Amino acid sequence: MYGMINDGIRDMVVSMGGADAWGSISNDLDIEPGGFEPLCPYDDSLTYKLVELVSKRFDLSQDEVLRRYGRHWITYTASQGYGEIMTLFGTDFRSCLRNLNLMHAHMGVMMPKLSPPRFHVEEISLNHIVVHYYSHRQGLGPMVTGLLEGLAEKYHESISVRCVPRGTRSDHDEFEVSFTST
Repeated sequence: MYGMINDGIRDMVVSMGGADAWGSISNDLDIEPGGFEPLCPYDDSLTYKLVELVSKRFDLSQDEVLRRYGRHWITYTASQGYGEIMTLFGTDFRSCLRNLNLMHAHMGVMMPKLSPPRFHVEEISLNHIVVHYYSHRQGLGPMVTGLLEGLAEKYHESISVRCVPRGTRSDHDEFEVSFTST
């Protein structure tokens, strides 16, 4: 994964527990505490190890760390100058979801080793959609739940999300999104 993913985790850790919490985690990983090079690819195992250490540090399940990170990612990327790019691909929640693949393709121009997931949005009804998530990376479904929650918040939507993990009904994760009134 690219450094911006890992740096987003660093940013979340600092917001949750301060610089000392990040210092402890970076020390455990034997990496520089200054962060990561955003447009540099890193081995996926580093990201998974970061999630594991954050889980231990804050006594949270790894799924909860990933869900929180997904939500955090939305505000973090906006603060890093990527919020405008996101807006180019959708002015509301549904259009943003429908354009995620296009947004990732656009980002791939700057990140030639990018291996993003693929999404397909299925409109079930006015108040219910299913987001199909295809990725060669395992175990990131909780992060997608958080991303959906964060995007909904960004676009002032009230939703509930239920994940149907791969293998239950299909070869990919599915996220049943219900729109709730506020």
